[in-house]
Amino acid sequence: MRSRKYDSLKDYLAKQEPTLTLRFTDIERIIGDTLPAAAHRHRPWWGNQISNPSSRQCYAWLDAGWEVDTVDLARETVRFRKR
Repeated sequence: MRSRKYDSLKDYLAKQEPTLTLRFTDIERIIGDTLPAAAHRHRPWWGNQISNPSSRQCYAWLDAGWEVDTVDLARETVRFRKR
């Protein structure tokens, strides 16, 4: 079952150009909620594969036709690119 928490991120990405870098705070503003601690600490949280039922956030970018290209946990940025 997909979570609706990240639907606004999916909608936002669907309207963007081929590559996009966002700060974690930008994503929090878009979704209207905070990212979990795992997003700040663990690169696999940003993975493009649905590895377990708690990986529902990746549906947001995958369903919008995007994937995570790079993540900089120190700078708290993520770069998306269209597939």
